[in-house]
Amino acid sequence: MNSVINCQTLYYQLKINSFQPIIKRDGEDLFINPTVRRWHEFFVQSYESTKPLALLLPCTSMKPYSRSATHRLAYSIIKRKNLDEYVQIYSVSEPMLLVPREVEECYPFNSYEYSPKVMTAQEKDEFVDLLRKPLAKIANQHKIIAGVLPAHHYSIVDRASRKEGVKLYLTRYGKLAFRSINESIENLVAKGKEINAIDTTNTK
Repeated sequence: MNSVINCQTLYYQLKINSFQPIIKRDGEDLFINPTVRRWHEFFVQSYESTKPLALLLPCTSMKPYSRSATHRLAYSIIKRKNLDEYVQIYSVSEPMLLVPREVEECYPFNSYEYSPKVMTAQEKDEFVDLLRKPLAKIANQHKIIAGVLPAHHYSIVDRASRKEGVKLYLTRYGKLAFRSINESIENLVAKGKEINAIDTTNTK
């Protein structure tokens, strides 16, 4: 069971008093936006999940992420296999770093724009360095972490995990995203069963 976190709790912790969209503009570093930084700090210091497995998905241009086809697919597979209590889902995001599924419909995660296409090499390096602590955090909370990501997010997560010494099982997807997501979840579940992290009598 996870620690209780909902939108109201989040707004209090992040001292949210405005719901203005957070939008990437030329010359502006969203990684140091005050609200974004408070989220980074809250996640590393206070967020908890006791689910044994974790799955990393990419953030999407569509907000909340649950409206995207890839996320809907992943969520439906997890639900169909009765894995909700075993698999924690995070979205890898610039500039939010990691966004747990349970808060993706809350501000600021439902109201920001930052296309990977506009990221400079320096901003990508910043993303990698900032992501190291959140990855280390979840590595201490989950027994196995898998990820199914497009090239951009795959590169960022791979670099950050290598720098931090975190073991991840990453899959890169392209045109066959739906197949890759399904296979990644199947592999995650198989590894979970190998270490007895999943009750096989309740899963499909």
